[in-house]
Amino acid sequence: MTESLKLPMIDLSSSDRISTANSIRQACMDHGFFYVINHGVEVKLLQNVFDESSKFFSLPVEEKMKVARKGDVGFAPLYAENLDPSTTSKGDLKETFHIGPLQPAESCLNQWPSKELLPSWKPIMEKYYEKVLSVGKQLSYLIALSLNLDEDFFDKIGAMDKPFGFLRLLHYPGEMGVSDEIVYGASAHSDYGMITLLATDGVPGLQVCRDKLKQPRIWEDVIYVKGAFIVNLGDMMERWTNCLFRSTLHRVMPTGKERYSMAFFFDPNPDCIVECLESCCNESSPPRFPPIRSGDYLRERINAAYSS
Repeated sequence: MTESLKLPMIDLSSSDRISTANSIRQACMDHGFFYVINHGVEVKLLQNVFDESSKFFSLPVEEKMKVARKGDVGFAPLYAENLDPSTTSKGDLKETFHIGPLQPAESCLNQWPSKELLPSWKPIMEKYYEKVLSVGKQLSYLIALSLNLDEDFFDKIGAMDKPFGFLRLLHYPGEMGVSDEIVYGASAHSDYGMITLLATDGVPGLQVCRDKLKQPRIWEDVIYVKGAFIVNLGDMMERWTNCLFRSTLHRVMPTGKERYSMAFFFDPNPDCIVECLESCCNESSPPRFPPIRSGDYLRERINAAYSS
């Protein structure tokens, strides 16, 4: 039977930034996952996004395919992505919609459902995107402090110069169908980038494996906390910190209930060079990974998930 995991709770309204940063440091070393509360994103806005997401995914497939994935944005149907080809050949039982950067130069790349069908969809998604992007920036300052760096360290190296944010709406259908393989809503994976901010509708299914090198893997359920973001670190942050901070394996298991969630991938500017931080290496612990351009690393990982 799967145990439930009690994750650390980070309060962004706390005036004691050093204490908050220390709590984040411990959470990132122990779990790679934590909750964030008092983040400034209104409960009503969260509910509006869930409502609009549900309206879109309830449309006929033919209508959704009118905004099918081009590049990294738009709709992807069931089984389009396979996060762990070693466990399933069919792909993951979820459908998604991606919204990328909103800056003027990039906005033309985004695809939007018909205004006639969903008149409130675009403004609500844009508002939510900007709000969560702001939370990501707040967290970047606290993470820098947690690593004994200047608070604006990630600004100084260009990571926060047009950060590469992607909002991913997810729908997991309640019906699992018949398969001779184990069915996963999202098969086991760690996220690729810097940090992910996840909002869920309260339906269970999210599980984490704190020790990805241990066999057999031990999976623990993540408990829903109303109004909180579940924050987890990606592989890029693990590279940056020389494995001091964890990018933790997680998955979504079908429960027979329809499930909605919204993941916001907060990543550095694609031109930012990710290399071992000075505070995370020394003679006895040299850098484990070579420097890499953020955009190149993310492109390689995303392409692998869809080509499989």
